[in-house]
Amino acid sequence: MNLLKIKECLNLKEELPNIPISRITMNSKEIEKGDLFIAYGKGVSYIEEAVKRGAYAILTEQDIKREDVLILKVENILDALASLAHQIREEFEGTVIAITGSNGKTTTKELLKFLLSFDHTVLANEESENNHLGVPKTLLKLNNSYEYCILEMGMNHPGEIALLSRIARPNIGIITNIGSSHIGYLGSKEEILKAKMELVEETPTMMLFLNGLDPILQKCEGSKIYPKYSSIDIPVEEMDKELACQVCEFLGIQKEEIERRLFSFPGVHSRMQVILGEEKKIIDDAYNASFESIVYGLKELEKMPNRKVMIWGDILELGEYSSKIHQEVYKKILEYPDIFLITVGEETSHLNQEPHFYSLEELKDYLKTFPFQKGDIIYLKASHKIGLSKLVPFLKTL
Repeated sequence: MNLLKIKECLNLKEELPNIPISRITMNSKEIEKGDLFIAYGKGVSYIEEAVKRGAYAILTEQDIKREDVLILKVENILDALASLAHQIREEFEGTVIAITGSNGKTTTKELLKFLLSFDHTVLANEESENNHLGVPKTLLKLNNSYEYCILEMGMNHPGEIALLSRIARPNIGIITNIGSSHIGYLGSKEEILKAKMELVEETPTMMLFLNGLDPILQKCEGSKIYPKYSSIDIPVEEMDKELACQVCEFLGIQKEEIERRLFSFPGVHSRMQVILGEEKKIIDDAYNASFESIVYGLKELEKMPNRKVMIWGDILELGEYSSKIHQEVYKKILEYPDIFLITVGEETSHLNQEPHFYSLEELKDYLKTFPFQKGDIIYLKASHKIGLSKLVPFLKTL
């Protein structure tokens, strides 16, 4: 992209030279000669570093006067970021795939990226950079050396998926399921469905893949939905894999080849990630949590021998439904007699379950003297902000 295109994209009034910009980035450490640095938020503190590394221009909301670098001032830097990301996507000749849903977005994304990367160049969000900042940030890296761009899209309020879809204009969409995540903001699963379906409202020509075993998604009608799954042979918890495989088949990869590639998939960090030790096995499933994902985790635990020590932390963003959903999860856990339950957080404190702790430090002190048995399976499950994954290095030392 050159400066004149950037001027047009951002509706800038100043005269600019017709000079190509090598790259647009928000990371000052990535800056090379000829790049444009977007100084978003605390990024203004790194303008000096960006200039030293050779940035040709700085995009900022701040009134900055400098002679050694071109300053492009905008009223709203997030709007500018969205506009630049959209322009980069418009110039992309490959296929954009967008994934949303209450659970399973990251697993589906990583699976799809893995399966396609055998014989295609693929760009995807890092970790879960899936919001109004993360999706444009990913698109800044997009160019025509890639054949596919896979974007995980998250939300917790109406209108957010619509915004991301307008920016990215996906060719293919995937909705993994409609669960209870963010129900505190949206009020019901029907409202969550409406928010997820903003994906296709903004890009009506896309090919949409749905989890046809999801009772809410089964209500969707329309020719854009392809295909409608109804196979009773697919367990509900396997639909992340099934959706990724179906998209690969649609893109021309033979089913036998997809199955061969699946054998070498390494899994996703902090999502049912098995960490083996000599005395015990740790299962880190603490990247996020919902009623549905905990039920799936319990089913997986049931398949494993030996005692299970479940460390369960709060599920966040449930609003007025929080108490009810935590109670429902607790009842589910009690159905498994070989699980020893330890809880941590505020919401789980109301379950009259002992032992309970309000902080990770209190929990660590307790675990130092906990009577672990040889072969124990320690299962970590909570919303990401609770930080249970931080326990993994500590548990390895016990």
